[in-house]
Amino acid sequence: MIRFAWLQFRVQAAIAFGALAVLAMVLGVTGPHIAQLYDTTVATCGAHGDWSSAIATFQSSCRLLQDLGNVVIVIRALIGIFWGAPLVARELETGTNLLVWTQSVTRTRWIAAKLCLVGLASMAVAGLFSLMITWWSSPFDRVGMTHFPVFSERGIVPIGYAAFAFALGVSAGVLIRKSLLAMAIALVGFAAARVAVTFWVRPNLERTIHTNSPPCV
Repeated sequence: MIRFAWLQFRVQAAIAFGALAVLAMVLGVTGPHIAQLYDTTVATCGAHGDWSSAIATFQSSCRLLQDLGNVVIVIRALIGIFWGAPLVARELETGTNLLVWTQSVTRTRWIAAKLCLVGLASMAVAGLFSLMITWWSSPFDRVGMTHFPVFSERGIVPIGYAAFAFALGVSAGVLIRKSLLAMAIALVGFAAARVAVTFWVRPNLERTIHTNSPPCV
């Protein structure tokens, strides 16, 4: 059953890991340039005593590249839409589940194999994207002096969001049984959850802590 699930999923997996390879090449080429620019502008601002000018120079030189960090958010949403929503909805919509459920493989094993394979792949893809973006964006994060605005785009957090997006898409597909409608609902649901967590939940998790940091380290 795992082999059959892989045969159904291999094209999507190839596209995802191909996109990972392309992104890795782009980040590998631009990353050293950003790090060098940070070292020659922001990192030396203490010697020149011009913090604001150094920050402005660095950000204006890398403004377009900085937008690449948003790719992690897009990847999470796409995983929920294109991998989660049609996973079961397509089978129910076309009626192929009736054939599958009459075979020797039980329904539980059928759905478990599909969920585990595609779900783990979605988390792996999101994790690899996040790992590369976290390394590449480290100069921007040091300039920002805080990780709170980019908390959901760094480290292991995108893996959790990817798992949530995938589960949301699968749930929508099971309940609605129409692939396109389930994809639309998964997109809206993910966006609503993202906004709610960012603006209503996270600000209330801990009390505000005020710290004083030197402008140049």
